[in-house]
Amino acid sequence: MISPEFMYGFIPEKQSKYFLSIIHKIGKERVVKKGSSIIRNQSHPTFFFYIVEGTFKTSIVKNNKSYVLGFTFTDDVDCCPTSLLKGFANNFTIEAVQDSTVLICDLKDFKKACTPDKYTLITNNIMANYISILENRLIEVMSLTAEERYQQLLQLRPGLLQEISLAHIASYLGITRERLSRIRSKYKDLT
Repeated sequence: MISPEFMYGFIPEKQSKYFLSIIHKIGKERVVKKGSSIIRNQSHPTFFFYIVEGTFKTSIVKNNKSYVLGFTFTDDVDCCPTSLLKGFANNFTIEAVQDSTVLICDLKDFKKACTPDKYTLITNNIMANYISILENRLIEVMSLTAEERYQQLLQLRPGLLQEISLAHIASYLGITRERLSRIRSKYKDLT
């Protein structure tokens, strides 16, 4: 889920500009403090949000243990797509890992602001991108070691360690903090 332009990265440029113009037109600014949830597990959010500035983590709790599924950053769009588009209760929490500013966009306002064709094109592209992100995450977990995934994180987000705690990174990688410390010592030059 670490992806620049998380939800709209593969939307053609013209659609992407249109999408962002609507976000800036209908979005309501909100400050989210570090540690605060913007979307809670089992809620039914009717909005998506654009990150003006900040970082968020998506996590679930299973058997009383928290697992980080991914991160989103400045200029990303985040939400629970299946909950948003289908009305299902979502199964994870999205929480600010640093003080952040977002634009909250209610789906019904977004739908009103778009032409029907543009709404369908954009939502279909968002879902296709989301599926691609999930597929890539699954492939990474199945085929790469934690060390290889850590190396990818550093290449993708060089400033990652300044934005996200080591505990969150370790959880994302599915390893202990001690194991992460051993891996990090090999990559001091990249951090």
